[in-house]
Amino acid sequence: MRKRYYIFIVTHDWDGQLRRIPIPVQWVVLFVVFAVVGAGTLLGLAGSYTHMLTKVRALHDLRQERAALVRQLASARRETRRTRAEVASLGSLASEVSSLYSFGGKQTPGGHLQEVSDSASTAHLYSASLQSFEALETGALDGRLLDHLGEQLWRPDIWPVQGWISSPFGERRDPFTGEGSFHPGIDIAVDVGTPVHVTASGVVVWASRFGGYGNCVIVNQGHGFKTLYAHLSAFAVAVGEHVTQGEVIAYSGDSGRSTGPHVHYEVRIHNVPVNPYPYL
Repeated sequence: MRKRYYIFIVTHDWDGQLRRIPIPVQWVVLFVVFAVVGAGTLLGLAGSYTHMLTKVRALHDLRQERAALVRQLASARRETRRTRAEVASLGSLASEVSSLYSFGGKQTPGGHLQEVSDSASTAHLYSASLQSFEALETGALDGRLLDHLGEQLWRPDIWPVQGWISSPFGERRDPFTGEGSFHPGIDIAVDVGTPVHVTASGVVVWASRFGGYGNCVIVNQGHGFKTLYAHLSAFAVAVGEHVTQGEVIAYSGDSGRSTGPHVHYEVRIHNVPVNPYPYL
């Protein structure tokens, strides 16, 4: 069978000569087939690459959304913990004072304020606690109540050290993470080695290292009251000792989770931190 060819004619302008290049039909067909297959392959790869880029962008967007949701959830949890701590602080203080002095509020046989049912909302509990405190505040204007408080309750009503408040009680920006957090006490900036005085008479129940508090002393004043002194450099008391208001119990320092020399001071009622300012 006679072979078929495609003849390509090539000419050069400078000499005018013609050249004939015979190419078999089979080669042309193979070239066309390979060209079509190559083009299809390139188009498929381009499509796959584009699809992959789209998925990568979608995954990146999802990761950003997830990170934003995680931050929002963490912020909501911190806000919930802060609100619960405030509610517990108000409720505990109202319950303690009312149960001790039979002032205001409905009491149970155990002598404490009747608790709100589990189904009550946090907002309702917060409102009820505020109302109790308003009643207590009004009653506190009565000099007889003040005298009664002074006689029976060991109040932490002096400063543990003399210095300036570097961080107040309540909501603040965490000095390590930069995020919002609840600060359960006050930080009083002083030099390392400053004597720390107990703010109310009581019994030492802790005098050792305590996690992020560093070297820490906790004194139990009774009636559910405790005071805490943290980031200390040295101790002047031991567990079990009875201390009198104004006595030196430790020395200030920079131990634990601290950004500089200071004393972290807390007042707790039934282990719930409350604002120390009303007592100072």
